[in-house]
Amino acid sequence: MTQKIGFVLLSHNKPEQLLRLTRRLVHLYGDAPIVCHHDFSQCSLNGLVFPSQVIFVRPHLETKWAGMSLILAFLRALKIMYQRLSPPDWFVLLSGSDYPVRPPQTVLDELASGGFDAYLDHRLVEYPWTPDPKIEYAPHAFKCAGWIPLAHERYVAIHPWLPWYSLGRRRFVKLTVGHIRSKRLLRFFTPFTETLKCYGGSQWFTGNHRAAERLLATNSQNRILFEHFSGRFIPDESLPHTILCNQADLRISENDLRYIDWRMGGYHPKTLGLDDIPRILASGAHFARKFDLAMGPEVFDTIDEIVDSSGR
Repeated sequence: MTQKIGFVLLSHNKPEQLLRLTRRLVHLYGDAPIVCHHDFSQCSLNGLVFPSQVIFVRPHLETKWAGMSLILAFLRALKIMYQRLSPPDWFVLLSGSDYPVRPPQTVLDELASGGFDAYLDHRLVEYPWTPDPKIEYAPHAFKCAGWIPLAHERYVAIHPWLPWYSLGRRRFVKLTVGHIRSKRLLRFFTPFTETLKCYGGSQWFTGNHRAAERLLATNSQNRILFEHFSGRFIPDESLPHTILCNQADLRISENDLRYIDWRMGGYHPKTLGLDDIPRILASGAHFARKFDLAMGPEVFDTIDEIVDSSGR
């Protein structure tokens, strides 16, 4: 049975690059559904020039990097996709800066034979954390040795403000993180328990219809998690992971099938160019990020030529 795939896109700028991405997805995957949440408040675009199967989420949400709005935008687009008469077996979450780097039949065959419900970079967020000596922690924003303690501070630790007085006026001071990581205290202020654990990792992933159903569920556990993460920094790097990885009947791969180069450090990955293509292809990733059409079309054209020739 042929697997069907769909694409959920999140964008807020560079409409020309988004147009190229959607046209390329149509070229590779034919009539695959594409649902795009574009933040029109940040950048306008002409939807009439896009392929006919591209559905734009209306009304759009005003999105903000590192905020809950990105998750809500993703879920709004995902809900539209799975309300279709013939929803896909798989969905792929992409940004407008992503690009396909593998032949479509290879992608579909690997998803069908992999035995997983989602391909999601993830690991348990806990404190204290001891690095595994058998793992080589590459200089990657999510796989570096210091990411787990950072994630614990973002998603689990409590940050109360206590009043203090100066010159007769009441002010507030934030407690240090080290004072509020106690599991005994955290269980009263967070939803996490021995059976509901926190997970985190890169936000770009691939999942099947079962994973989509769990993300879109309106049960009490999801409502509690949404409430907890709504005030957290970069929740899209933990909330979907926490929902999916706590489902005992789902199989989640740690391989997100993405190529991303974090060797430059910082909050954003390296912008990829022609010199990166050999590493991209050797990685076996289905998609890579991030690219910038403003730097020239050569890297896109070269990848297209390689993918098209290898898919024949």
